[in-house]
Order: sequence, then structure tokens, then C-alpha cells
Amino acid sequence: MALTRFGYASLQVMDVDAAARHYVDIVGLRETDRVDGKVYLQAKDNQDHHCIILNPSDSAGLESIGFKVNDPADLDNAAAAAEAAGANVTRIAANEIAGQGEGVQITLPSTHLLTLYYHADKIGYACGMENPDPVGSTETGGKVNHLDHCLISAENPAEVTEFLVKVLDFGQSERAMDPGGNMMISFLFCGNTMHDLALGPGPNGHLHHLAFMVDDRGDVVRGVDLLKEKGVPTFDYGLSRHGIGGVQTVYFHDPSGNRNEFFSGAYVTPGIPDRVPPITWTMDHLTRGAFYYENAVPETFFDETT
Repeated sequence: MALTRFGYASLQVMDVDAAARHYVDIVGLRETDRVDGKVYLQAKDNQDHHCIILNPSDSAGLESIGFKVNDPADLDNAAAAAEAAGANVTRIAANEIAGQGEGVQITLPSTHLLTLYYHADKIGYACGMENPDPVGSTETGGKVNHLDHCLISAENPAEVTEFLVKVLDFGQSERAMDPGGNMMISFLFCGNTMHDLALGPGPNGHLHHLAFMVDDRGDVVRGVDLLKEKGVPTFDYGLSRHGIGGVQTVYFHDPSGNRNEFFSGAYVTPGIPDRVPPITWTMDHLTRGAFYYENAVPETFFDETT
């Protein structure tokens, strides 16, 4: 089977309208649909119907994550492989998720729901589909190109990594190991950049953050400026850099508490599992791997999940 990329995150939010304003005015997405109380949004450089779904809820968190496959037959192949590995698998009918064809939903060992799908309705690029202006008009929100990855928490990241690699053909780019040889953090890819999905320690079923890609460090800085202008608090360090991946980053939260990230600079991977060995970080160097400039990790960084 062939997973091609991280397609969307379906979020639980406590105020749909406030969340929609955040993802449009702060993050820089465009609203594409509203169906049955849910709001669908997409980034400017993607033609698919959505990359974010906002679901009304009493609490923040992650409802599910979606990955696109290369061929409709990959859905049956993935379902068979996941069932053979003992995972719960359910089928999703076409248009059960607005703008999306039929899918297969797999419950990961961490209890997260991962949805695979092939078809998404095409809405066109934000700059237009005929004689587009590559610069575009002055926009509100961050200069976001696309939803790039998410980090989910798991009580046993190694178990979930093994499932994703052996059953769903993810590759691993980097990992952090404790002195006993246990995998604590795992960075996985199905496309050609260093992570589409990452796993860290924490409660099963929770979300650590969603990351939105911008062009370069300058756009990360402009994102920080926007957050300050709009009164959106940033994570303790503000603008920083990860040793893992070498990317520039800033973290902040949506109105419900779901953590977001603006980042740039992810390196290119082969896009094929097992082509190159993963980079390994030991726990005595993980502070530098997490926050390169500060060489320290506040407890809240891993403790806060939704």
C-alpha cells in the first residue's frame, strides 16, 4: 500500500465559531464548508476540500487524523493488514465526512483513530486555477502553505511506531531512546519530509500539537509578530529552533487549548521506508534536540496535551 501524505486533523473544540476565527484570522486557513455544525478549513496551497475539521464538543482534543492513499485498492489492503494485526477497523461511507470519499478507519494501539481515504473533492488553490497570481492579495493570518504534521501522545510510543511501520508502511526519520533502550519519541513519514506523524510520551488518545508549514524563518518571525499583535500567547520560548529536524518553530494554542505550531525548514527524506537509518537521540541530549537554543525543556511542553 502507499500512504502519500497527512491529509487532515479532525479537532474537538468548545466554541466552533471562535475556533474558526482563530484558524482563519491567526493561522491563515480558508473556510470551505459548514455541515451539521462542523466547520471545514483548508490551507492556500492545497486543492483538497479540507485539512482541518472543527467538531463541537465539551472538551478540546483530537477526534481523528486522516491520511491520503495513492490508490483506491490501498484502502482494502490497509484494512486487511490492520485486521490481521489485531486492530479494530471500520468502514466510512463516501460523504460521511464532507468532501471526502469512502474510507477505512483504524484504531491505533494508542486508541487514536486514523482514517485512510483516496478521494477528496477539489476546491482549487486559493490563488485561483486560471492565470493565478502567485503572490496573491494581502491576507489575514499566518503565511501557511499546508498542514504538515501532528504529534500525538501514547503510553507506549514504541508499540504504536511498530504498528505504523510494519502494518501501514511508515518510515522513521528520527527517534529518542532512554538509557534502557526504550523508544520515547518517534518521528514518522509517509511523504518526502522528515515527519507526517510523530509520537511522544503521554496519555493514549491525546494530541500534543498540529504543525503548519510556512516558507522560511522570516515567515515564522512574521507569525510571531502576528500572534503578539492579536494577543495570542506563545509558548514560553517564543521563536525557537528544534535540534530534531533543525526546524524553526513557535507554538501557540487555539481558543479551546489545542496546541498549534508555525514551523519551517523540515529536511527531505527518501519517501521510502528503510532507505536510510533513523537519527537517534539519547535522553542526555534530548533537551538540545527539543529546543536547540535554550537547551532546556519546560515540563509543560510534554505534560500539556488535549
